[in-house]
Amino acid sequence: MRRLEGKSALITGGSRGIGRAIAEAYAREGARVAVNYVADERAALAAAGGEGVALRADVTDPVELRTLFAEAERALGGLDIVVANAHPGLGHGLLTELTEATIDQQLAVFKSYILSLQEAGRRVRDGGVIIAISSAATRLALPTTGLYASIKLAIEQLCRALSRELAPRGVRVVTLSPGLARTDRIAGVTLPQGAAAGDATSPFARPAEPEEVADAALFLASSEARWVNTSTLYVNGGSVYAQ
Repeated sequence: MRRLEGKSALITGGSRGIGRAIAEAYAREGARVAVNYVADERAALAAAGGEGVALRADVTDPVELRTLFAEAERALGGLDIVVANAHPGLGHGLLTELTEATIDQQLAVFKSYILSLQEAGRRVRDGGVIIAISSAATRLALPTTGLYASIKLAIEQLCRALSRELAPRGVRVVTLSPGLARTDRIAGVTLPQGAAAGDATSPFARPAEPEEVADAALFLASSEARWVNTSTLYVNGGSVYAQ
């Protein structure tokens, strides 16, 4: 069953980690996928599949981001699904020790999400889906993820507002909130005190595999989630309840 047959999707930050897993899942289910990347074109092309395209853009550059959306729309003949996933740099650190450079960089990331949601809202066809990737960190009081979690929480609220704006066109807007996943970023994440590197606070005693998060993103993009809107889907193995 190819649940996204005939659909076109853009995934920002889709050449690695969760973004890549989502791109691969969408392509496997029949979508034509535009995979945004910064450095690894080969990985982006592999994730996009035979019918997809790889598009280079630094999403923190407003000109490049807007060009990305225009190129994706043109290459795919329109957009039905947008996954705003790219979050360059995590901005981790104690709040009292964050440098202005880190703060400015993460504010640029936040701006990139705002612009991505703007572009998606303007371009996604009637009946489409916009998914923003949030984080279980929004539900945790961790001293080193305050800036990152605050940006993700603000993104969730933007999606709620956008869902109301786009509802007359039948466009759904949701957020997907994964917990810690086994990607190349996991080495840079500071776990809560007492949590072993393998359990990442989940009752299942392990981080998620990217494909497990991608399955949830596939559900949200499919007609099976046609009545899911304005909400956040938590995909974290129960970690947000283990604190």
